[in-house]
Amino acid sequence: MKRPLGVLPNLVSAVRARVSAVTGHSERTIMLGTILMASAVSGAVYCVLTQYYNVDVFSSLTFPPNDCFPNWAMKVGRHCFNDYGMFALVGVLPNPWEPYRTAYPAGGLVPLMIFASPAAWLHAPRLGLFGYLLALTIAVFTPAVWAARGARGLERVVVFVALGAAAIPAWMTIDRGNSVGFVVPIGLVFLVALCRRRWGLVTIMVVLAALVKPQFAVLGVALFAARQWRFGGIAVVGGVISNLAAYLLWPRDFPETIAQSLHYAYDYTSSFPMLVGVNNVSFANGVLLIPDHVMRLKLGYVPSDFLNGPRLLIGSAVLVVVVGCVLVLGRRVAPVMVGIALLSTASLFPAMTSRYYLVFALPVAALVAREPDGPPGSGIFDRLRTLGDRRRAVGICVSLAAALTIAQIALPGGPQEVVGDTRVIATTAVLTPFIWLVACAAIIVSYARRPACCASTDAVTTSRPREYISVAAS
Repeated sequence: MKRPLGVLPNLVSAVRARVSAVTGHSERTIMLGTILMASAVSGAVYCVLTQYYNVDVFSSLTFPPNDCFPNWAMKVGRHCFNDYGMFALVGVLPNPWEPYRTAYPAGGLVPLMIFASPAAWLHAPRLGLFGYLLALTIAVFTPAVWAARGARGLERVVVFVALGAAAIPAWMTIDRGNSVGFVVPIGLVFLVALCRRRWGLVTIMVVLAALVKPQFAVLGVALFAARQWRFGGIAVVGGVISNLAAYLLWPRDFPETIAQSLHYAYDYTSSFPMLVGVNNVSFANGVLLIPDHVMRLKLGYVPSDFLNGPRLLIGSAVLVVVVGCVLVLGRRVAPVMVGIALLSTASLFPAMTSRYYLVFALPVAALVAREPDGPPGSGIFDRLRTLGDRRRAVGICVSLAAALTIAQIALPGGPQEVVGDTRVIATTAVLTPFIWLVACAAIIVSYARRPACCASTDAVTTSRPREYISVAAS
């Protein structure tokens, strides 16, 4: 009679051994393995839902293809890459903000107009579209190429597939044609520059990111957290001047265009009808995930005005908390970790955050897969471990957050809707804002308890650069 009682402790020990074996891997291995495993599961779900339930899983992971208005010159089949097609046509007008009420600021229109304006002069709109999509594709695949170069042998293929070919946010951004994809290489250079403490380069990246999407001006807080007051001030002034100067490209109604742009941007983010939809991956929807699910179970849908007051404020509250914490902690936090926390916060704090903003995870994943100045096959957390500054909770949280953002899975039995003739369902993208909240909290709590190694170092020295670069990557 005692033998069954002895089975349970043995079973518990076996389970613990298995869990320890899995969690004992490096953060780099955990991230790459999670991406590949989740992608395999996503492929299996894709086959079942497409074959047996007539669900368009690819459109669920990206966007429905039928997004064209009649007689659009840039129409490719049923698809128009709407965020380029719509705003490129508006951007060539003397005043894009009246009467069309464009939500894009002038800086956000600049990447589109680089391609749309020559195409309009040549009366070849598709030429501008193809050039734009080529540049956007290169931009979103830059982290995969950069990270693969830091791997050995066939592992380069694994890294490129995990961070590129299998990256749903990259394909989503291309499918939509949204200019946020150009923030990806900027974000990668920003994080690498923080690792190396090259504050001038960090400042330039902050200005460029804020020009493409103004909310990325939040990245400038990294300079103030590192107590680089002069560079921080330059970033603030440079961001403001560059964004205002962009309106001069439409001189007819300047400076009224500035007020019009701000007014329409506020209306878009505060009254957009899809604030409660599954396409919104803001921090607010991550916090309200359970109330939304309960309401969906009760009514079969979530009313468009459900908790809209808190929904408009939660993201801003998270932004204030994260910015306040990194400013107070200052040099206790490794600069690259400040950059990761700010990059995710800047992407997800607006009340309306479309799913293609999840592309911010690509540069984060690239650094988890490759340490900028470390040996091949090592990531930033591998380098941290060799320095004796082990932060396992931070490494696992950031690695899993990046992996689950890159590899997304359609959710059988989740909310469904029909767009035109396309039936789409929710995906695991709805969980990503909550996961990144946990990752940001892990970074702040870990460094609040124990500062980074050599946190008092003010600058990188030229005599022993590798030691300081490695410390900055912690």
